[in-house]
Amino acid sequence: MALKYFRTGTKQVFLPDRTVTLLRPRESQPPNFANFQVPLTFNKLDLRDYLLHAYNVPVLGVRSQLTQRRPERSKLHHRITRPPPIKTMVAELHQPFVFPPEPEDKSQWITPQQEKQQAALDHREKSAKRLRKSGSVQLRDEGGADTGRVALKKEAQRLLKGAKWEDDRELDPKFTEKKRGR
Repeated sequence: MALKYFRTGTKQVFLPDRTVTLLRPRESQPPNFANFQVPLTFNKLDLRDYLLHAYNVPVLGVRSQLTQRRPERSKLHHRITRPPPIKTMVAELHQPFVFPPEPEDKSQWITPQQEKQQAALDHREKSAKRLRKSGSVQLRDEGGADTGRVALKKEAQRLLKGAKWEDDRELDPKFTEKKRGR
């Protein structure tokens, strides 16, 4: 058990209803300081007790800061509103904590959706680079036929000639059976 330099509360919380996020430290920050993003209702004592009870980490001191955000225009009423501020706290830890380095290979965390987004972004950057170089927009016919569009055109022509619809997927039997009683 960590050393307690202060009196702590006796209320036990097993499932916290607040989210405390550990942030990556700044370059000039010493290793015995840790940054956290906390809810606006969190105070210094809450963070100190949270770190002590949840992680058994004694805290020497806590500093809090509110960062205001830029005003935004409402899409519904076109009014200018300011989003709520972001509250960050810096805790001075009893023992130093070194944040782990970022992994070099992030491929195991990339989802197929993110791969598609990255491919679309790369394509957009490539076409913007080509536009800057040539100074004119490339038309759809000049870029060559897209393989997906060619395949779709062939399938449409085949169906127009009277061929039957073919699909590789198996349908659920509840969609293929005819309804009774009507």
